[in-house]
Amino acid sequence: MRKKWLSCALAVLICLGTAVPASAHDMSKIGKANIVSSGIHHSGLIDTNNSLWMWGANYEGQLGNGGIGNGEDGIGKYQTIPVKVLDNVMSVSSGENHTAAIKTDGSLWTWGGNYDGQLGNNSTKDSLVPVKVLDNVAAVSCGNNYTAAIKTDGSLWMWGNNNYGQLGKGVPGNSVIPVKVLDNVAAVSCGRWGHTAAIKTDGSLWMWGYNKNGELGNGGKGNQEAYSLDGPISVQDVPVKVMDNVTAVSLGMMYTAAVKTDGSLWAWGGNEYGQLGNGSRKTSTVPVKVMDDVAAVSCGSSYTAAIKRDGSLWMWGDNGQGALGNGYVGNEKINQGRGDFPVQTLPAKLMDGVAAVSGGTLHTIIVKTDGSVWACGRSGELGNGSTSNSTDIYGYAMQTTPVKISTLTAKLK
Repeated sequence: MRKKWLSCALAVLICLGTAVPASAHDMSKIGKANIVSSGIHHSGLIDTNNSLWMWGANYEGQLGNGGIGNGEDGIGKYQTIPVKVLDNVMSVSSGENHTAAIKTDGSLWTWGGNYDGQLGNNSTKDSLVPVKVLDNVAAVSCGNNYTAAIKTDGSLWMWGNNNYGQLGKGVPGNSVIPVKVLDNVAAVSCGRWGHTAAIKTDGSLWMWGYNKNGELGNGGKGNQEAYSLDGPISVQDVPVKVMDNVTAVSLGMMYTAAVKTDGSLWAWGGNEYGQLGNGSRKTSTVPVKVMDDVAAVSCGSSYTAAIKRDGSLWMWGDNGQGALGNGYVGNEKINQGRGDFPVQTLPAKLMDGVAAVSGGTLHTIIVKTDGSVWACGRSGELGNGSTSNSTDIYGYAMQTTPVKISTLTAKLK
């Protein structure tokens, strides 16, 4: 008899979290430092002194600075310029409304919203400052109210929201403490709605969780059933193998992108805004090849960024608030009632000399090979005050081309 998963899906599809790792690497090694991470409306970056700087929305304390901001946007506190939160940090991940960081001693710290236990500290109370959760951690990824961490022994631990089986533990119910899911894991990425991906040390890619749009890449199959506002949906509550020879993976909202050992980039799942990059806006429940010679990939909410092996940055998907950084253009347009906004269904080159990139919901943070930090998208989330050069169809200020965050220099090694 199939278990019934009760989902609390929200009508408004907004998202969170970033991939770990952001770039391809030897999968026999456990974990990879993530120097920059963009969440739904906030970001974090590690500088040359191993200090963690945060900016953007601080509605639930996700910046870790005691809930302080230099402004408000009608919902809550906002910090439009970077503020230092922690020292001795080696990796960071930003979720929907919470953040996690690994210190150089391997300790894992979390802060922000905690409604579903996503902080992993045996509580559901928000924390405005960092709280210690685990030791001996090599990698971390924050999703939509849930978190995943890889320990130095390769074991994968997960906690928080489990509406769609995204914790991979095979039984319903959230978890307020870390639960062990897999061994021999080298990388993990939590999605922006409720699916999860892990790369094992042998290069095999395993996925589980929400699968309504085929984001698990297995033809839309699931071993359980959940209920959402749209009715029954397919979910997978234990890991299932999807492909081999994978070196990097990133999850957006209801879609996935992965880099293989030969440098080819593959994507699958939802494609309403052309975020798969295959020249269409049709959903794919199986992986489709997008491009070659790729070193790193990052999925935003509904757009994608890829760094090629030559350091060039390519962007595609939803450009409704200028997150693609190309001047608010696209090869197609979508009407959202108040007007048209551009989408890009094929990869388009943005710039050269890029070392790292992280896509949020409406903003992108870019690190160049000289350590300089650049941002584009929704104004107020870019870390450079409230700079903007345009407004979107709803009247929100946006920066449609990358601007430099002059106060920061990123740690590259």
